Amino acid sequence: MIVYGSRSTHLKSEQLRNAVCPNCETRGQMTASVYGRHAHVFWIPFFPMGKQGILECQHCHKGFKPKELDEKVKLEYTNFRRTVKTPLWKFAGLGIVALLIGAGIYSDKMNDAKVEELVASPAMFDKYTFKTETNYYSTFKVVEVYEDSIYVNYNDFETDKKSGIKDIDLEKNYDKDIYVLTNAQLKELHDSGKIKDIERDK
Repeated sequence: MIVYGSRSTHLKSEQLRNAVCPNCETRGQMTASVYGRHAHVFWIPFFPMGKQGILECQHCHKGFKPKELDEKVKLEYTNFRRTVKTPLWKFAGLGIVALLIGAGIYSDKMNDAKVEELVASPAMFDKYTFKTETNYYSTFKVVEVYEDSIYVNYNDFETDKKSGIKDIDLEKNYDKDIYVLTNAQLKELHDSGKIKDIERDK
């Protein structure tokens, strides 16, 4: 279950020196407070949703919304509100998402570089994850390496998600028949983006 919603936090308060309370007519006792609202997911702030203001007379303790005040007090409140900045932590969720996306892109690039390197120099027992003609995922393993080709055993099973490879990558699932892939065919598979990963025992 995803827990999400919104909440407000206090940002800043300041006494308005020239404001006159509409209720008790006392000057200089109006305190303006600004609250920032933000959306959250699992209580992690994601992005701000605007600011709200409230004013309270410290003499008669009556509260007011900015729109309930005369123009002079509104102007003083507006000038104060402009000094209130949205704290960066209210963007924490967006920052986390950006970091995760960046990490994913970096990981993909590193994997692409690894695959390109291993395709260029096949080795015994390499295990390839590839995308099939039906847009599923499967594997084949290298059983022999020659100068211009490799011999492989194909996995008899497929999965609709790359993450499902671990469930079908079982020794009993590999066909005993041996198939030949020339270096040119292997390169073509890589260039077309069908080879998604290669595992090599260290």
